[in-house]
Amino acid sequence: MLCRACDTTLSKGHMRCSNPKCRAWNIADDAGEEATVLLSDARLLEVQRFRTGLVDECFGGGVARTGVTLLGGDPGAGKTTLCLQIADLFAQHDQREVLYIANEQEASELKEMAERLQLRAKERIRVVRGMGGVREDLGDIILRVAPCALFLDSVTKWSGDDLRVAVTLCQRLKDYTVRLNAPSIVINQVTKDGDHAGLNQMQHAVDTTMLFYAEDEDAATDRRCLYTRKNRFGPAPTLQFFQMTPRGLVPAAPPEQEEEDDDDPEGGGL
Repeated sequence: MLCRACDTTLSKGHMRCSNPKCRAWNIADDAGEEATVLLSDARLLEVQRFRTGLVDECFGGGVARTGVTLLGGDPGAGKTTLCLQIADLFAQHDQREVLYIANEQEASELKEMAERLQLRAKERIRVVRGMGGVREDLGDIILRVAPCALFLDSVTKWSGDDLRVAVTLCQRLKDYTVRLNAPSIVINQVTKDGDHAGLNQMQHAVDTTMLFYAEDEDAATDRRCLYTRKNRFGPAPTLQFFQMTPRGLVPAAPPEQEEEDDDDPEGGGL
């Protein structure tokens, strides 16, 4: 649905335009029966999803095409690795490019990581070189590329200490996500308590919040956990486990399942 005043895409469930230069209310002019509906007669909307084969459980069965996800985690947890792998999966199965907005690393550094991960569709992952700022309006770049998925690494570096900028940026990404049917994943810093920075302000601007972290912070381990705290398009909380390998993240069994396998190496047969 577009704003009647300026044609900005309205976020699902929001009647007020998010464009700061507009902010018009989009309320139906007609009253009476056409302006209301019985809950039993309301039309169900099917969520369009992309199944990655990697993180689908935490996304509720696949990445929702109109969803914006806030992904937090400690430095070195592997957030960029995870995002690059997801970006590659999108790029392999969609004719459109993936847009990776990078203001934490240079494009050359991302390419080196992509080579190590042996990504298969590097030619369809376009990097916005954001180190030091972007000269062109970010929205113009997004509309020109019209990607199948968006990644911002990271909103923390982009907004600094001003949470209002971070919230506005997530709201803008939601507009483009809906308009292009292209999901967005936004990397965010975590606090000392291991939670998203500015979560109270930002959680209403996104659809899903996730944390990515090492399974055991006190021990050297290659196991990682992806935890979904909130999800408008699926169940929450949910948890997935991964193993970090030289070629990236691969799914791993939950610890309790591995313990059962260790206790019964023959599978319980007689």
